[in-house]
Amino acid sequence: MAGKKLGIIIGTNEYSDSKIPNLRFAEKDAKEIRDILLNPDICGFDEVVECINKTRTQTFCELDQLLKKVESEDLFLIYFSGHGEPDSQHDLCLLFNNTRMDCLLPTSLNYSMIRKSIDASNCKKVVVILDCCYSGAASIKGNNLKETFAKASGSGTVLLSASSEFDVAKEDEKLEHGVFTHYLIEGLRSGSVGGDRNGDISLVDLYNYAHEKTTARYSQTPYIKVDGEGKFIIGENPLKVKEKEFIRKKNKLVKIRKELRPIVYDISMIVLVNAYEKPEELTENDEEIRSSLEDLLAGRMSVKTYIHTVQCYIENEDTEKSYFLEKYREQEIPKTFISPSTGMEFLLVSAGSFSMGSPSNEDGRYNSESPIHKVTIKNPFYLGKYPVTQRQWITVMGNSLSSFKGDNLPVKSVPWNDIQEFIKRLNEMEGTDKYRLPSEAEWEYACRAGTTTRYSFGDDESKLGDYAWYSNNSGAETHPVGQKNPNPWDLYDMHGNVWEWVQDRWHANYEGVLSDGSTWEDGNGPLRVLRGGCWNGDARNCRSAARGGYDTGSRGNVVGFRLLRKL
Repeated sequence: MAGKKLGIIIGTNEYSDSKIPNLRFAEKDAKEIRDILLNPDICGFDEVVECINKTRTQTFCELDQLLKKVESEDLFLIYFSGHGEPDSQHDLCLLFNNTRMDCLLPTSLNYSMIRKSIDASNCKKVVVILDCCYSGAASIKGNNLKETFAKASGSGTVLLSASSEFDVAKEDEKLEHGVFTHYLIEGLRSGSVGGDRNGDISLVDLYNYAHEKTTARYSQTPYIKVDGEGKFIIGENPLKVKEKEFIRKKNKLVKIRKELRPIVYDISMIVLVNAYEKPEELTENDEEIRSSLEDLLAGRMSVKTYIHTVQCYIENEDTEKSYFLEKYREQEIPKTFISPSTGMEFLLVSAGSFSMGSPSNEDGRYNSESPIHKVTIKNPFYLGKYPVTQRQWITVMGNSLSSFKGDNLPVKSVPWNDIQEFIKRLNEMEGTDKYRLPSEAEWEYACRAGTTTRYSFGDDESKLGDYAWYSNNSGAETHPVGQKNPNPWDLYDMHGNVWEWVQDRWHANYEGVLSDGSTWEDGNGPLRVLRGGCWNGDARNCRSAARGGYDTGSRGNVVGFRLLRKL
C-alpha cells in the first residue's frame, strides 16, 4: 500500500540581526511551493506544514516532530528558502529570524541536526530542497551520482541545493522568486517537465530542468546529492494528466455513440473537446452541459436522462451566449448558398473577432482608419462570393445604367438608395427578409479573412495585380468578376474592380464606433461608406482598411456592391 506524502515548507524574509540582510521573496517561494505540493493535479501531497518567519527552535521542533510521526512508506519533503551560512568547519547553517551572527551555532540550525532527525526517523523516502546561499555545503551520506535512480521506486534521501558550497543563491526581482525555486515551480506548474509516458515527474527530471534553466541565465550552479537508490516521483505533468483524462472520456463517449441521437452525440463531443482546449470560454450554461456529460461518463446519469438534458439545452439556449452550440450550428449550416432567383453565389463567413482599422505605422493609411479597435462578429452570415453583376442587377431591376456592358461585369453607377430598392425587390422575389448590405465591420472582417496585413494576401504591394483590378492593370475599365485570385476565404474582388457600398453612415473616424459589428447609423449626413478600392484607383485605396464616404444619391462610375444574406 502506498504511503502518504507529507512535507514542511520553511521561509524567512526578515532577520532581527542587522548583519543579516533581509530577503524579498523567500516567504513567497515557500508558500508557492506549498501550493504546488498540495495541488492534487500536480504533486498531490496529503499534508504540508508551514513555518514562515519562525525561530530556529520553533522550526526545528516542528520538523523533528513531523519526522517522528511519518511511516516507513511515506514520502517526506523539506523545503527551505532563506539565508544559509557555513560555520567554522564549513557545515551549512540555516538562518532564522532570531539568528545572531555572533552566536551562529546556538541560534541557527546546522544541517547536520536535520540529518540526524532524518536518520532517526522511520521514513525511507526523504527529499530536501534548499534554496539558500552555500546550500551545497549540506551533506548526506551518499554522493551525486544520478545513476542510483535506476530502480522504479526510490528509497533514501535526495538533496537538491540551489548553489554550490562556495556560491550564493540569487533572488531575481523580475522573476519575484529565488532563481532556483522559480524554475522548480515553472517546471511543475507549466508542464515544461515532460516526465515519462504516463506523465510522472521524477526528481531527476525536475532537477535537470531547473539546473539547465538556472545555469543558462545566472552564475549559479545547483547540485543534486543522493543517499539511496531508485526513482523518486515528485509529481505529475498537469498537461499529460489532462490529456490522459480527455482521451479516457472521449473513448467512453465514442463507445456509447449508438445510444445517443446524432445531434446529442455531436454536441457532446464539441463540448468535450472545447472544454479541454478552451475551458476559459465556457459560459454558465456550457458548464451545465459539461457537468451532465461528466455525470454520464462516470455512470452517475442514465443515457435517457442525459439525452433529455441536452435536448432541453439545445431548445432553450441562446446561441449568442454559447460558444459551443454556436460552433455546432455552424457545422450544420451549408458552406454555400445560391440565390434561386439570380444565381448569386454566397459563402459562409463564421463568427469571430478581429482588429478593425489600420495601425499608425501602416504605409498609405488615412486618419479615418483610426483608432484601431476590436470588433466581435457574434453571428455567422453569408456574403456574396463576387460583387453583384450586371446580369443579376437586370434580373431584379430590369435595366442597368453601367457604361461598361457585360453580363459578368460588376454592376456600377448604382446609388446607395437604388441598392435599397434592389434589396427590397430581391427579398420579395424570394419571400424572405434576409438580404441586405453588409455593415462596414462585416465587410472588413470578410476582406481581411483572418489577416492583419495591408492586404488580405500580405503587405507586398507588388503582388496586388494578382488579386485586384486597379489603376496599374485595369486598362481604365472594369473586368468580369472572379478573374483574379480570391482572399483566404475564397471571396473575389475584395480589392479593386469597383468600390463597394456598405450600410453604414460615413464618420470621419472610428471614435464612438460600435464593437459588435453592427451598422453604425448615428448622425444624419448624406454620405455612406465605400470599401475596397476600384479599377481607376491606386494601390493605397485597395488596402483592407481603406474607406471612403460617398453621397447616397450619386451614380459614380466606380461604385458597385455585394450582398450579405442572413442565416
